[in-house]
Amino acid sequence: MLETILKDIEDSKDELIKGLMELIHLKSSDGQSTDAQSFVEKQLQELGFEVSTFKGIDERCLKCADYCPLDTPFHPDAYNVAGVHHAKNNHPSLLLFGHIDTEDEAYFGHFEHPYEAEQKDDKIYGLGASDDKGGIAMMLYALKFVTKHIGKLPYDCTVMSILGKHGGAAGTLSALVQGYRGDYGIYLHPAETGHGFAEIKNISLGAVDLNVTVQGLPGKKHDDLDTGMNANVLISQIALWMEEHNQKMRNQYKFDFGSFKDEPSYILNIGSIESNSGYGGIAQKASMKVRIRFFFPLTLEQVIQDVTDMLHHHITSTHLMHPSQLIVEKGNLRASPAIVETESPFVQFIQSNIHHETGIKNFIHQYHGGSDIRLPILYGNCQCVGIGPSCDLPEANSYQKEWISIRDYIDGVKILARILYKFIDFNN
Repeated sequence: MLETILKDIEDSKDELIKGLMELIHLKSSDGQSTDAQSFVEKQLQELGFEVSTFKGIDERCLKCADYCPLDTPFHPDAYNVAGVHHAKNNHPSLLLFGHIDTEDEAYFGHFEHPYEAEQKDDKIYGLGASDDKGGIAMMLYALKFVTKHIGKLPYDCTVMSILGKHGGAAGTLSALVQGYRGDYGIYLHPAETGHGFAEIKNISLGAVDLNVTVQGLPGKKHDDLDTGMNANVLISQIALWMEEHNQKMRNQYKFDFGSFKDEPSYILNIGSIESNSGYGGIAQKASMKVRIRFFFPLTLEQVIQDVTDMLHHHITSTHLMHPSQLIVEKGNLRASPAIVETESPFVQFIQSNIHHETGIKNFIHQYHGGSDIRLPILYGNCQCVGIGPSCDLPEANSYQKEWISIRDYIDGVKILARILYKFIDFNN
């Protein structure tokens, strides 16, 4: 039966390509996802799932350490979709999910038709092709072809198309606190590293954004450095302290397992430095955006406290400024570390099914900062990993369109179909 399903998928290649291109065509940037979510709803209903929708952030998320405030508000009509199939038995359950929302229409540059999908050179181009409509389409078509041949799945399965571009609080986290979950989970998202199905996301680094602001002093004259204090100079010194702290933590905290053994498990990057001064004046205010990624045994709270204590120690010991001139605030990204062990039966099960379809033997057990796999692990007691096909997600303002490999996309549907078919034997 499995070979029949896989052959049917391969023979239906044109249908799969057309379906993904249709999904790309449906607007869903900035959470304006109603048309795209209607497409998903219809597909899940036709598959016999009990479909529910919900908007916004569940208030219970506000008490979670990993709650991320939205940096860009969603459209008020935007909503999440969850489909549930109950098999009414004691077999372990499965959670499948991906995010339907895309980058902003102008994120990669201004295109005349941002929602136009194009097939070229074994690739599908278009806004959301790789982030993450390719993952949503893989999920829907794998379910379609498996249930077409075997009928209803013989285990409980929950499928979610969520709002996930802004930290997951409005989508994945809200769904979890409402009770949508599975014993095992797969996050369907193309591999932005370019590794394709050789990459399995089973490690999620903790991550936090910090906004560091320093106040200068005006001086008696606009350019009087004897009585003034330039905020640009102060923020530059803080940046040096930050880098010293980064090197210290990188030497102290390292991975002790797997592909990354002995590599640093602490990463501090300074993203940007800005001030309010033009030519000739003394900057009264300067700010710095910092992102820190980290792993166990560090915690979210400890990382923030360590940076704050370090800066205040330097300030008081050097007398460079008064402590009240410095403000350290949490940004919007907040994530705790999480892991599904590489040697776990579930990771090995995923690898085996990928190997059968692609021949891949050497897998990369990739870590990502604040990956959505962490949320089912931390808040749903779920062993969750991420897989996906090869793709390209260009830099912002690059005037290049994102793409997904057609061959990998078709193989992805087959891989997931194989997993769905064989999951009944998993843990038996």
